[in-house]
Amino acid sequence: MTYAIVLPGRESALATSNKSAVAFEQQIQRIYELVSDPGAQVTWNDHLPDPDNPRQCRQIDVPIKRAGLLTLVECRRHKSRQDVQWIEELIGRRTSLGAHAVIGVSSSGFTAGALAKASKHGIILRDLDKLTDPEVASWSRRVALTLFFYKYSELEVSLLFDRHRIRSVISEQLQTELRTHPCIQSLFNAAAQTLGGSNLTIDEQLGRVMQFGLTVEFDGVQFCDLSLRQANFAGKACLVAQHISPTIRYSYGEPKDPFTARDTVIETFPSLGATSITHNAGRISTLLDLSELTVEPWRQDAGGELDHEVLEVQLGRNFEQLKVSGKGLKVKMLSNQR
Repeated sequence: MTYAIVLPGRESALATSNKSAVAFEQQIQRIYELVSDPGAQVTWNDHLPDPDNPRQCRQIDVPIKRAGLLTLVECRRHKSRQDVQWIEELIGRRTSLGAHAVIGVSSSGFTAGALAKASKHGIILRDLDKLTDPEVASWSRRVALTLFFYKYSELEVSLLFDRHRIRSVISEQLQTELRTHPCIQSLFNAAAQTLGGSNLTIDEQLGRVMQFGLTVEFDGVQFCDLSLRQANFAGKACLVAQHISPTIRYSYGEPKDPFTARDTVIETFPSLGATSITHNAGRISTLLDLSELTVEPWRQDAGGELDHEVLEVQLGRNFEQLKVSGKGLKVKMLSNQR
């Protein structure tokens, strides 16, 4: 029986969800980290003292600080286009906080009145425009991701305890702890490290069934109410590649500017949660969302040279949880008689 890592999907960061507003703001932060001049400090969800009342802090979506100047980036993730009222709010916020500039970013665009008001009062506007199929086909900087993970089979694990109370462990208790116990995850992590440390290249490993055997020492680990000292883990593994292509692309820039006039493009990978790659000219910033995966090895392929500015990995709270499918893991429980 084969064990395979489960790769559950999740909504894209730009999709409509309860967390979409936060994800949208963080995406805009990544854009300005990429495009800002060297030395600029770009943060997300900062709180700045109000000059008129220093005890009162004002929340800013993405403030940019450089050379003593403050730029405020405010984001709106709404279904409808932003109107004059929001532009007036941005004008007031710029004056109140003494900012050098304000940038208003809308996921859904702006009304004609908002565009006119912003132009007259020096408010910079930006939006996200979904690329059409012909635009995608004409774009030469596309990036594909490849996930590498091991499929395991014929697995055997021997658990060595320091007492001989093994007979008190019932089968149901063993099965329950095997599903979630951290020591099992540690064994799979150690197996992956051993297999990855071989002299074979990734291309040589792909599709090749490899045998492994290893021993992991434990100190102070409880398993089935017994003290676990050592585990021997053996089996077979096969390295598998899963190619992931972006399915949704957006261009970021000034409203009404065509795709060809915009320097920044965002590629999203909905099958990998909030994973996205932000391009600006020949520079990229990558957010790799592994919050629901146990897969670590990955490779990024692109045509031509890219200046990779940022690689960000997003891990979930349960990243150490083992996610496997299938049955057939043989378990032996041994006692240390010393």
